[in-house]
Amino acid sequence: MSAEPTEGGYFLSGVLPAVSNLGENHWIGVVAAVNENKRVMCFVPCQIEGLKMKGKVEFLGVNGSATYSCQFSNVFIPKEWVLSEDADEFVKAIRPTFVLYQLPLGVGVTKESISSIDHVEQRQNGCNRYLKKQAYHILNEVQQFQKKIEVLFEEDLFNWTEIAKLRLEIAYLTLDAVQANMLHCGSSGYLNECASSRRLREAYFFANLTPTVKHLEKIVNSYS
Repeated sequence: MSAEPTEGGYFLSGVLPAVSNLGENHWIGVVAAVNENKRVMCFVPCQIEGLKMKGKVEFLGVNGSATYSCQFSNVFIPKEWVLSEDADEFVKAIRPTFVLYQLPLGVGVTKESISSIDHVEQRQNGCNRYLKKQAYHILNEVQQFQKKIEVLFEEDLFNWTEIAKLRLEIAYLTLDAVQANMLHCGSSGYLNECASSRRLREAYFFANLTPTVKHLEKIVNSYS
């Protein structure tokens, strides 16, 4: 995304390939580059002239997320819609809270996977007990994770590095949990409308939700 300065604001051009939770009267938060050293953050209404939106419904799952590709063609943004003239610093300020709000997504899917594993415990004459990953393993991990969140709040450790580590940890734990759930359910988990297969898709969505797992790995390694 580029932002060309003009009298009273900026002209935005470029493409955002996937923006979720959009509707007819909604607004979009956009970061655009003025030059190599300056980026601005703007708030843009979905119905503005010059913005073309195309619904994306080809995802493996979570197609109800109202996700669109957004193409900007010289869209004029007045100064009053500019949230920050220094987007880099603004993002640093809001990023920790933004990512903290994502943690419950992973915790919820993980706990539902545990419940599902418990529900099918006695299937096929109890063969599931021979699987290496059991519900109590995952339960212990998610409880330890929740304790880390409690410590984060108790000690006011809202620094970006610690939050990025937690976001990465719950992403991997969620993937492990849904994988175990699928194995415990067996062929019934492979049905298209099965809750276990839905959680599998949700976990992959979570792993690829910004910030993605690979992005988080880069962040964590850059601070280690």
